[in-house]
Amino acid sequence: MRKMLFTAVCLMLVAVTATLAGPERNNLIIGTNQEPDQFNPWEGGADTKENVMGLFMIGFTYFDNQGNLQPGLATEVPTEKNGRVRVVRDAQGKFVRQEVDWTIRPNATWSDGRDITTDDVLFTLEVQRHPLIPALFRTFSNMIQEIRVRDRKNFTIVYKEPNLFYASPTGRLGLARHYDLAPKHIWEPIFREAVREAEANPAQAADIIKSKFLGADAATGRDPSKVVGSGPFKFVEWQRNQFVRFTRRPDFFLSPPGDPRNYVQEVIVRFFTATETALSAMIAGEVDASDDIVLAGQDPAVLKQQLGDRGSVEVSPSGFLEMLWFNHFTRRPGIDLPVCQTADDLLLSDKRTRQAIIQALDREAIKVVFPGAVVSNSFVIRGDIGYHDKLNPWPRNVENAKKLLAELGWTPGPGGVLQRKTADGRTVFFRLPHVTTPATFRVRTQEILQRQLRDVGIALEPSNQPASVLFSTNFVNGSNCNWSGIIEFASAGGIGEAPADEVSSHIWADDPETPAPFDNVARPANGMSGENHNGYVNREYDKLHFQALSEIDPQKRAEILKKMQEIFSDELPAIPLYERVEILLSKKGLVNYTKGTPLTRTPMWNAWEWGWEQNGARKVR
Repeated sequence: MRKMLFTAVCLMLVAVTATLAGPERNNLIIGTNQEPDQFNPWEGGADTKENVMGLFMIGFTYFDNQGNLQPGLATEVPTEKNGRVRVVRDAQGKFVRQEVDWTIRPNATWSDGRDITTDDVLFTLEVQRHPLIPALFRTFSNMIQEIRVRDRKNFTIVYKEPNLFYASPTGRLGLARHYDLAPKHIWEPIFREAVREAEANPAQAADIIKSKFLGADAATGRDPSKVVGSGPFKFVEWQRNQFVRFTRRPDFFLSPPGDPRNYVQEVIVRFFTATETALSAMIAGEVDASDDIVLAGQDPAVLKQQLGDRGSVEVSPSGFLEMLWFNHFTRRPGIDLPVCQTADDLLLSDKRTRQAIIQALDREAIKVVFPGAVVSNSFVIRGDIGYHDKLNPWPRNVENAKKLLAELGWTPGPGGVLQRKTADGRTVFFRLPHVTTPATFRVRTQEILQRQLRDVGIALEPSNQPASVLFSTNFVNGSNCNWSGIIEFASAGGIGEAPADEVSSHIWADDPETPAPFDNVARPANGMSGENHNGYVNREYDKLHFQALSEIDPQKRAEILKKMQEIFSDELPAIPLYERVEILLSKKGLVNYTKGTPLTRTPMWNAWEWGWEQNGARKVR
């Protein structure tokens, strides 16, 4: 038995190491330190999941590296000019509805050869809207009034509110979260069975959906034939904690110039536990390129010296904010949400607590963990519409922080850690849990936070979880109290999409058009659906957010966004640490592997164009 196991491991290692010579085998090995938990199209927001799914999925549209919106599954991007976007008004000029016409490419097929049709469109929206499905992003599906199908390739989405972002990438049509569309013929039997069983056993519904739907073979890759995509590569295998492998589809409808056989025929994404190990493999030439995550926090100048003339290092704005997210699932008048006792004891939903914590921090000192980063006070990235440059900068002020904490009843306790008496007579200490991924720059951040918060009597208790755990539905939602103080991660902050960006949606709780309150707050009552993981609720912010989503006039929308940012800066539902830059490392001779602009969101946006110069691949842009 031991001999058989040893042989299997050796063969596995041979299978991986035999693919190391990228140009010679016309393949590409990409290194990352985060592994997806699964490939379910509707659930989850981890960047590494979006990256890997970009290899075998494509949306109706995508951004090129110049920031231009291009047609993906669609024959063209709808606009008012080409007649595919219409705003219907009544006799008084009042908005009635918005209609957007889409045509699926006639040669667009799934990776198993089946046609991509409007049946997939209707099914994807049905799943997206189902109350038992933990769909992450429902901002735009909530705006859809109906979908009118004209034939197998043509349909019209009718929005009951003006939708400025009807043609943005990665699920912004209001269908699946990841790349717009899912194959009905694969997912329908999985969905129907999971829902039937969950409805028959309501007490176990969440666990049933997790095992039967999120854990289906189509998501986990246990049966490769079930992982069916619309993109340039076809899923082959997934060895957990090691690698995931894809091969080029000869029938993909977007082709690079010249002979497609000159371009990369196989992509392997290798998972490394530590950034340092991944970097060593890249410097040694065992890995051909990095994704946009694995080198986060590394110094580009040092990387260029280490790599020398063997490759290139691309540094670009990321559009992401590194943030400390607070657990707001506490007792609050008029708000009926689950209560996390630790967060409640620490008074995390009182803005004075959060104001004290930000004033205890020296964010200029923290940003050194991420070379090139810029301290931010907004949830909107610089230069985007409505950016507010006169927000409270919240510099370090230890004395102010101590005064605010004293107002809340905290007094010095043993070892200098603050303590207070609760209303029910318990003594609690200000021991603040902090969880994030084990990325080197985040571990360094935890060390700095510990030192700085100690000055005001707060004891930070750091912990780390793999990305596949941290960003899973069950963990990232604070209503489960898996994290009871602060969770640290980065979110996209309004690059061309404010207020439909991730950060402003993370703190949006209520959709005024839905009868259920707090529709966007993920909690057991709504099947853990929604993008608000932390339970923050502010009615004024919700109202402004809803107005901004439907305001067509850019100047009026900018004014609304400024008011939203003023609320954010005062309330601090999360503390923005800094705007990140992104680093891509690639081996010499690799062409068309680039991020270019934050709008692309992922370096996997153009995987069909990747190739090696010596094999005849041409630079596309």
